[in-house]
Amino acid sequence: MQVETGIANRLGNRANNQDRCAVLTRGDSSLLLLGDGMGGHARGELAAQCYIDTLAQAFDRAELPVRQPERFLRDNLLAAHRAILALGLQQQPPVYPRTTAVACLIQHAQAWWAHVGDSRLYVIRAGQLLARTRDHTYVEELFQHNAISEAEMQTHPMRNYVTYCLGGPNEAAPASVSESLGVQADDVIMLCSDGLWGALDEGEIVRALTDGAIEQAVDDLAARADQASYPNSDNISLVALRVLADLHVDTGETNTDQIADHGARNDPGARLNDAIDTIRSALRDYRDELGKD
Repeated sequence: MQVETGIANRLGNRANNQDRCAVLTRGDSSLLLLGDGMGGHARGELAAQCYIDTLAQAFDRAELPVRQPERFLRDNLLAAHRAILALGLQQQPPVYPRTTAVACLIQHAQAWWAHVGDSRLYVIRAGQLLARTRDHTYVEELFQHNAISEAEMQTHPMRNYVTYCLGGPNEAAPASVSESLGVQADDVIMLCSDGLWGALDEGEIVRALTDGAIEQAVDDLAARADQASYPNSDNISLVALRVLADLHVDTGETNTDQIADHGARNDPGARLNDAIDTIRSALRDYRDELGKD
């Protein structure tokens, strides 16, 4: 699958930059990552970088294509939470750094994503917003329960209050993990921090990412958000990926779970081979746990 990507990260009118983001590609698979260190707590940048490093290392180690994408995202967000907690306690004095997190795995013309906090993912198709994550915030909960309007969300005094995050002394927050979404040529997937979406309206974001080179669109959006929110501009980060026309799937790495789901192999010998492949995959996935016995 051919893609083009863009990434932007701006300081805004802040003393330091606590946003971190990355675009990682191996073969037919891509992993988009973004974390927004929480400024109300010590060392937010430490938490955001630890999150990026943890997911990047997991992606680098993973056998591709990832056979259980939802589990990969959920388990590694939990691993990042634990790594942030451990890293914070190693500081002198010990601290509890926190970060939001959003991640998207794209492989074999399918996408899966997960998030904690108010960093967002947008999927844009044919100039329309196809999907967006729902923030883990107090005002989002009020809106979902019809307690406030969408317009009131923009001015609510607790609009920046995040209910879930990675890091901190509490148990790991429950990540929201999507089901798979089939992607098409010209689809755009974009991840961003609240420094972007808080400064620009949704329609402007969608229009900017619909046409033209994705790298230029990303740079333009970051600049617009910086200008629109000045002199109170936050750190502004976004990463985006556009799917290009070539959606060829490498049959040498076909996911056997996808074959079974579509009923493509019905003879007993093929089913036995699929079962053996599944068992081998499970043994690889659980080798760390098995090693403890």
